[in-house]
Amino acid sequence: MIKNDEFAFRSNLDRKTLDLVFDRRTLEALKYVFSRYSIDYLDFPISTGKESVVFRAVSGKKFIAVKIFKMSTLKFMNIRKYIEGDQRFSKIRIDRNDIIPVWVRKEYTNLMALENAHVPAPKPIGFFKNILVMSYLGTKSGPAPQLKDVDVNEDIYTQVIDGMRRMYASRIVHADLSEYNMLYHRKVYFIDLAQAVDIDHPMAAEFLERDILNVSTFFEKHGIDTNPDRIREYIKKK
Repeated sequence: MIKNDEFAFRSNLDRKTLDLVFDRRTLEALKYVFSRYSIDYLDFPISTGKESVVFRAVSGKKFIAVKIFKMSTLKFMNIRKYIEGDQRFSKIRIDRNDIIPVWVRKEYTNLMALENAHVPAPKPIGFFKNILVMSYLGTKSGPAPQLKDVDVNEDIYTQVIDGMRRMYASRIVHADLSEYNMLYHRKVYFIDLAQAVDIDHPMAAEFLERDILNVSTFFEKHGIDTNPDRIREYIKKK
């Protein structure tokens, strides 16, 4: 648990991960985020990845999610291609020193686009430096499971394809879609949107094909008949 007043650590993260996540700059940013969004404490880590850790946080009587991007592990060259070529960020100067705040802003912008298009995703609340604040998906007892851990069926498959279509209609391609980047909480939610690009991005078509293949392969493994060509046609249908 990381409290607002003392930043005391009581977490099941190992020491190395804690050191990677909570460096001096992140702790300074967290103090602002705690105050700005009335956060009482970080409860527990929902997910831990190479580039970020997502915590459930407590704000009064409600839960929210706080995503902290690791300042030391985000690779400039790995994420640069998702920003350059995206016309929404064409006027933003990008260098190694400021790319992480741009990356966080990009995920916030994409979440806003999905919310406006009525695509199920975490509701964006705010961001600051390397920290993104959004709605929590889950119950009091625990977070919503990834799709890989759900007994999927035709209805869930339809929800995914419909979500991809609405996303594309709002000019967004996820660019890293798989069973790991979707949650199920009474319905399918799309998560991890930092790398998502505008459909006019030079690599958008390639990213879309990869998303379609990942989705098709996953559902085929669960005995659900899919067809990448039909999926593509449906997603792009106006």
